Parts: sequence; C-alpha cells; structure tokens
Amino acid sequence: MAEYDVIVIGGGTMGIASAWDLAKRGKRVLVLEQFDFVHDRGAHSGQTRIFRHAYAEGAEYIPLVLRADELWQQLEAEARTRILHRVGGLEMAAPGYLHASRARESAAQYHIDFQWLTPSEVRRTWPMIHIPDEWEAGFGPGAGFLDVEAALSGMVGCALRGGVELMAHTPVVSWGASSQGVWVKTEDSRYDGCALIVTAGAWAGRMLQQLKLPLVIQRKLQWWLETSSPTLYAPDRFPIFITDSEFGEIYGFPTYLSPGVKIANHSGGNLTDPDQVNRRVKEDEKHEVTALASWFLEGVTSKVVQSMVCLYARTPDGHFILDRHPKWPNVVIAAGFSGHGFKFTPAIGEHLVLLALDSHEQPRRLFRLNRFAK
Repeated sequence: MAEYDVIVIGGGTMGIASAWDLAKRGKRVLVLEQFDFVHDRGAHSGQTRIFRHAYAEGAEYIPLVLRADELWQQLEAEARTRILHRVGGLEMAAPGYLHASRARESAAQYHIDFQWLTPSEVRRTWPMIHIPDEWEAGFGPGAGFLDVEAALSGMVGCALRGGVELMAHTPVVSWGASSQGVWVKTEDSRYDGCALIVTAGAWAGRMLQQLKLPLVIQRKLQWWLETSSPTLYAPDRFPIFITDSEFGEIYGFPTYLSPGVKIANHSGGNLTDPDQVNRRVKEDEKHEVTALASWFLEGVTSKVVQSMVCLYARTPDGHFILDRHPKWPNVVIAAGFSGHGFKFTPAIGEHLVLLALDSHEQPRRLFRLNRFAK
C-alpha cells in the first residue's frame, strides 16, 4: 500500500500551492524541497509580485486569474494575514507597442473592469507619472500586488495544519512510476505514493530529462531605486504599473517593505544555469530600468537601494506547461512559468491536484505539453 496519496517534488511556489489544496482535501501528502519553503534561489524572490485581471498575454488566462483571486481571498481568511494589496494597475504602451491594447481586448471578452484613459487623465490622477501624450493607457482597479512571503508562508501554515508532511533541504535523486503507483528517492530514503506532482521550477528540465522540455533559464534582475519623494509612491497613492516601449516591458510597484520603488524589466535576461547563476549584481546593469525611470517617474533617481536576482524558466511561446506526463498519467508536471505565473498560484495548485486525482480533469489546451511536438 502506498504511503502517500500524492508526493510533490519541489516545494516552491506551485508545489506549496498544490500542498495547500491537497490539505483541504484531506489527502496524505509529502512535499520534498531542495531548499527551504520560502527562499531566494528560484523564481519567487523579491518580496512582491503583480496581480492583474486584464491579461495582455491572452484572454485564456482570465478564468484562471479570477479563480486565483477567490483563492487568495480564501487564503487571507484562513491564514489571517493580508496578501493581496489592491492598489490598482496601470498598463501603458508607446506607439507601436501592444501591451495596453491587448489588455483592453482581453478584459472586454470577460467584462473585466478596465478603464481606458488618456495620458492627460493619467498625469492628472498620478502626477508622478510622466506619460507622453502619444502613449496609450488603461487602468484596472482590481489589480495590485501580492506579498510573496505572506502568500507562501500562509500556504505552508495551512498545509501543515492540514497534515501535509513538508521536508525541506531534501533534494530528490530519482523518481519513477508505473500503473501501480510512483516512487521517489532522496539520498537516504525512498517514498511511495499513488500520484506524483513535479513542480521543480528552474530545475524542472533536469527532473524531467526524458521529456526534453523546451525550457531556457534566464537570470533576471529586480531593482529598488531611491526616490526623493517617498510619500508619492506609497501604496495608497501609487499603483503597480507596466510599460511597453523601446525600453522593454518595464514594470514597477509602490514602496512596500523596502525603501525605494521596485522596478524591473520583463524583457531580456541572460541565459544561465540554475546552480551556477551569478547572484552578484553589477552597477552598470541598472541601465535596463533607469533609462526609463529617470524621466518617466517623478523624483526616482538612479541610486540603487537594493537589488535581487531571480530566475525565469521560459517556454518558447511564454505559456506555462501544466499537463500529465505523456507516459504515466499518475505523474503531473508544472513548468515554464516564464516570469508571469505567481498571480495564478493557488488556481494552478488546484488544477494540478485535480489532474493528479481525477482522471476526468482535462489539461487546459493552452498549457498542454504536446503543443511543442514536432
């Protein structure tokens, strides 16, 4: 008899979300994580992540983010902590760039509140933003940011209270599956289960070598820049923002937890190895964000208050991989979140669990692995 109903390899963002969902279902669960359950080695470092409903990356994501919104609120109630800060979200694009208009189009399909604004209206409402007259802009009042540590710690606490066994600092050496069940080996133990969920982040390619997943790992930088007017950028006065222009897809946050305005570039990023990534940030690398921030944001200087490295595991089309293993249906894989997965976390965890437990649950077409078949 299997010791566990489900074993989860990787206790990062999506692994711990799966654990929380499994705990609510009363399942026997083991989660194996090579680091700690909140760490700075993978994709979720940097304190905050954007949350938004009007999704430029495709309207297909909107049902997932709406479900995530419900689950984030559920987690806040269960963990008794604030996770989602609804400060609103601005999407802005220079002429010839499509992020803002695509957000508007996707919002219209699902009747999401997304207000199309003129640049003068943006400047009047948020005078610290120097948006040019020829740009486009839209505002989502339900958008905002997620507190990463509160979110992950909340799910960890709920999973533990639900009886989930969490093993930190326990790398997986190998795993296997058959029609009878699954097994996972660490350096000193073997564990048996009925189903397996693999959510190994930047290490997914190695953990699923036989699938030859089309993933590249990118080193990404996050910056906190000094501002001469800190009160202008407080959460009650400043929204999250995304810009699309010749400078890249630059996005940012109000001041929160750390001094300075957090800002980063979703575009670009050097390829790296997750075990050998250079975590030292050079001063001259800040140009990727200061080139825009120096004129776009009132009082934001080029002085770096803090910086941090995180990892993107990118797929060729930028969409996730959420599917069953093509050979073993009792093995579920989640990978390639391409730098925009965190907002969906609890909904993705729920979907992975259903794929593992319910043979009738179908993977969403957008995220199926076979889309990469030659």
